[in-house]
Amino acid sequence: MKKTLIIVLGVAAVLLLSGAYVSYAMMNKEVNITFSDREKTVQTAVFNGTLSDALKEEGMKPAKLKEKYKPSIPWDQKIQEDTDIQLTCKCSVTLKVGNKDPEEHTTLQPTVGKFLKEQKVDVNKNDQMNATLDQKITNGMTIVIDKIEKKVQKKVEETDYSVKKKEDPDIPKGEKEVVREGKKGKVIYQVTALFKNGKAMVTDQKKIDEIKPTAQIVKVGSGEAEEASAKGDTELSSGSRIAGLKYKKTMEAETTGYTATGNKTATGTTPRRGTVAVDPAVIPLGTELYIPGYGRAVAEDTGGAVNGNVIDLYFESESEAIQWGRRNVTVYILE
Repeated sequence: MKKTLIIVLGVAAVLLLSGAYVSYAMMNKEVNITFSDREKTVQTAVFNGTLSDALKEEGMKPAKLKEKYKPSIPWDQKIQEDTDIQLTCKCSVTLKVGNKDPEEHTTLQPTVGKFLKEQKVDVNKNDQMNATLDQKITNGMTIVIDKIEKKVQKKVEETDYSVKKKEDPDIPKGEKEVVREGKKGKVIYQVTALFKNGKAMVTDQKKIDEIKPTAQIVKVGSGEAEEASAKGDTELSSGSRIAGLKYKKTMEAETTGYTATGNKTATGTTPRRGTVAVDPAVIPLGTELYIPGYGRAVAEDTGGAVNGNVIDLYFESESEAIQWGRRNVTVYILE
């Protein structure tokens, strides 16, 4: 009988101890603690304890951690089940964007990308940054963003035209006549410049188009001229020459340039270079002339404003007429 009682009591004791163990195991909670600014994870267990207890159990100082981190559950809340707890760093971050002054910020954002989004800072593909967007935010870190800007512009440079000279025996030496005006050419470049925080960093220039210049053509006198002894009409001996042409008389005249009017001349001809308008009382129609700088001419037309020693010279274009303008010259009456 006694032996049976002892066995029963022993079994009861084992059952009591086993129940206590099961009860303890049920109350002991597994806790995983992660830090937003660290890679290391703390794994521990608490028995009817709090987050502060769990950290203290791991040799940490909850009072200091409370100053630096914000937990995902209250510090002193009882942990009732296995759980994961996040401690988010209240980090101090220095941010420098472009040429702006650095700014100090306190943030709870876990990564650089989320922090920049919080600060409403856009980063484009050309910008340079000392951190990656997925990099963890740590206390005291400095983020520098250099703003890289690309500008493309066109630049035009002018090129000088050449001057082609042709000798003309119909023009006295020392005189010249512009047959065609020269035009400057253009070289067009595409200029690409990279700016770092507003300062030029790299500049590249590439030629994309070119307009060739137009050469100026000038007739240069090679003829021999004999000066009259005095102003006004001058009778000369037969055989006197100008630009290889015999002339019998000279006169001083005021000349102007004109161009097509759409009308026939007074003698019924179509105006062309060499047609001049005269006062018939001074120079009879049909008279052949030589005018330095203009060349050979025939008096074929008249005009309302052509009176006295005035001669209008016909040019093929308005620009040539304007180029001639108004000139006082010695006119040679050819034989």
